[in-house]
Amino acid sequence: DGRGYVLRRILRRAARFGRNLHQNEPFIYKLVDTLGNIMGETFPEIIEKKSHIEKVIKAEETAFSDTLDRGLNHFEKLVLSLSNNVISGEEAFRLYDTFGFPLDLTQLISREKGLSVDEKGFNDAMEKQRSRAKAAGKFVVEPSTIKWKSLIEGDDSIFTGYDTLTELAHICRYSIKDEQILIVLDKTPFYAESGGQVGDCGTIKGEGIDLIVNDVKKDGDSFIHYCTGNLEISKKIEVSCEVDYDRRQNIRKNHTATHLMHKAMKVVLGDHVQQAGSLVSPDYLRFDVTHFEKINTDEITEIEKIVNSQILLNNSLQESTKNFNEAKKEGAIAMFGEKYGDEVRVVTISDFSKELCGGTHVIQTGDIGLFKIIEESSLASGVRRIVALTGPKAIEYIQDQSIIINSIKSQLNCEVNLLDERVNQVLTQNKELEKKLKNQKKAGSTFNVAKLVEESKNIGNAKVIVHMTDATSSEELKGLGDSLLSGLKNGVGVLGAAGEKPMIVVVVSNNLIKDGLNASSIAKSIGKSMGGGGGGKPHLATAGGKDLDSLKTALNESFNIIDNFIKG
Repeated sequence: DGRGYVLRRILRRAARFGRNLHQNEPFIYKLVDTLGNIMGETFPEIIEKKSHIEKVIKAEETAFSDTLDRGLNHFEKLVLSLSNNVISGEEAFRLYDTFGFPLDLTQLISREKGLSVDEKGFNDAMEKQRSRAKAAGKFVVEPSTIKWKSLIEGDDSIFTGYDTLTELAHICRYSIKDEQILIVLDKTPFYAESGGQVGDCGTIKGEGIDLIVNDVKKDGDSFIHYCTGNLEISKKIEVSCEVDYDRRQNIRKNHTATHLMHKAMKVVLGDHVQQAGSLVSPDYLRFDVTHFEKINTDEITEIEKIVNSQILLNNSLQESTKNFNEAKKEGAIAMFGEKYGDEVRVVTISDFSKELCGGTHVIQTGDIGLFKIIEESSLASGVRRIVALTGPKAIEYIQDQSIIINSIKSQLNCEVNLLDERVNQVLTQNKELEKKLKNQKKAGSTFNVAKLVEESKNIGNAKVIVHMTDATSSEELKGLGDSLLSGLKNGVGVLGAAGEKPMIVVVVSNNLIKDGLNASSIAKSIGKSMGGGGGGKPHLATAGGKDLDSLKTALNESFNIIDNFIKG
């Protein structure tokens, strides 16, 4: 059920009781101080880690609060729809999966309402989800289902890959299914997937044998090589094994970088950081850590600085085998939940890092070349995921980012150090334009040219339109003026808008312009009645005023002003 699940269940039950007592803000974290006073002598860690414990509990309360109300609302609707007194397993699982309600919380709320929960149905739904998740993963033949053909006795595979990438070995047994060939060797330089590190790739060759190794996995002490290619064999035969050097070297870089990053995270974020999972591949490294909040940009930058400073020091790595308890006393970090034997392998990087690890590593930290974090995200409540690159992959990533930055710099016509400010300006301008466009669409939706023309008054043969619009800017009002002009074949239009300041636009059809009528002259006259001025082109002109009252006065006088211009 995951690390911290029991504590999370207790906290969520307490949060729900708090909500019943009208505690709508996080409150449980405030009890840590009292807990320290009562139990601090027996458990000094409560006092030592008080600040961290408070932050973790508060973060959990806040996170659950976001879904608690929605979950309770869903539960109330569910109760109303029940045909009996049982909450189905599927619905209980939905409360768990969607709203974060542990089963015991759903059972508690149900009992308060005289209901029961189908616990078996809940467990079945949980198992189905686990099966779906497992099925979605990479398909690999289960060792227990393999039908082997044995050539020599012995189940153990001696791993020689710490010291060499080539080896002469004998095939102990093999299995062929479709195009996949499985091989177990008496000794092998190929690392088998373990501790988050992926298996090696390479080749196995011999008389009648030409295989490509695509993956290696453990079955007890045996290393199963998953291969494709040609295998014609009936007796004991020696084969030549060779690990893909470049791929292994990239894996080494990423694995050592993982150790450096783990330690750097403890320095930057605190000793509470624990490894919660990892993937070490040739292309990138992925590291999951226990942490109660997002790792921000400044913290990521500091982690990168620490790791890269260790790379620049070019310290040698020491690998040794020790008794487990002895290694722990020396401060070696063990992965939570990992099973270790009495004897363990310890990887030490100067006085900076010491971890229990069976993986492969570079000889010196300088071999890593460069370290760059490219992604930080939430994996689960209280668990953050980091993705990072090393060596040539990191360089390629930085070069790609540089190309993108220079392209943006060129498009925005500014220096790199001003990009942030310039982008914010563009975003602000974009928001303003979107707002104007929205207002234009709103104004346009109520602006019906055909209806205005139909309802217009006549002065002689000319149609005269005076109308107040919803336009919020001069550009928007001019746009409405253009729309009116396109539908006005013989006439004059005056459109007003309050907008940012009182304004009007005057339009005159082409035939009236030929008769001597001028929108600019009309706008100037109307502008005077507004206490302002106006002007523009013969077919379209604008005028502005001081206040809304002057605009209303000007619109009321517009018909008479136009009448005077037409009758001359």
